[in-house]
Amino acid sequence: MIPDHVMRELRYLEVYSAKKIRNLRVGAHTSRLRGTGFDFQELRPYRPGDDVRTIDWSVTARMNAPYVRETRAERELDVVIALDVSRSMELGTSHASKKEALAVITASLLFSALSDQINTGFLAFADRVVDFSPPRRARADAWTILERLWALAPQPGRTTLGPAVRALIAKLKRLTVVFLVSDFMTDEDVFGSGDLSVLAARHDVIAVVPEDPTESSLPSGLGYLRLRDLESGRTETVGLGRRAREAYRERARQHRETLTRAFYRVPMDHVFVRTDQNPVEQMLSLFATRVRA
Repeated sequence: MIPDHVMRELRYLEVYSAKKIRNLRVGAHTSRLRGTGFDFQELRPYRPGDDVRTIDWSVTARMNAPYVRETRAERELDVVIALDVSRSMELGTSHASKKEALAVITASLLFSALSDQINTGFLAFADRVVDFSPPRRARADAWTILERLWALAPQPGRTTLGPAVRALIAKLKRLTVVFLVSDFMTDEDVFGSGDLSVLAARHDVIAVVPEDPTESSLPSGLGYLRLRDLESGRTETVGLGRRAREAYRERARQHRETLTRAFYRVPMDHVFVRTDQNPVEQMLSLFATRVRA
């Protein structure tokens, strides 16, 4: 059962997100894929195999070469939220754990999508897919999804995104906005396999990466800190000296930059969400950027 303090925040979001997020989420029903439609995308030179009906004759006459007019595809969007429910999502050293931030992120996306009459579903994964609900359109389903996700026990084993990505490729037949919510802390080469690129080519994929403050810097104080990997159970003792702090901070910075470059290569939009800040406000910054793009 969802704790009372989390439930109060989610009920507030049911009203707040519907008003503030829905107009910034993905630009209403605008598709990022090109195809048949009315919204102008760009003009480009004609290539063999292009439909001659797309030739812009006025531009062709001025340029003395055939040009085609591309438009933005008109397709109804679905939304699917793919959520990491592995043990690492239990981490929480600020006022909210990653799991609580995940619940807030999920609620804001669900309520805002439903306010625009968009079919919404979810997929939960750890080292495998543990739950899936296909996109549907019903406000009661939002609370059902939130209750089901919170009730999922922390899954043993390492985080593995590959099975989740391949499941999404197989299950999603219509154009879908996929929010992939995970810390992306995995031993697999998820970006090198090509599966994520295939998913991003077929759908609009957005990575949402929850971050705990201790993942970027060590806490203040002197002495030693005993750390335990929530997924593997391995423990390490870390000194809190100046050199250790600098090395830890630099390693965290490099990991974040590597992850960011990988997102751009796919390509896919992404946002890092710190658990010691308001998750909704951080999501809004991403949506505002997408509207301007």
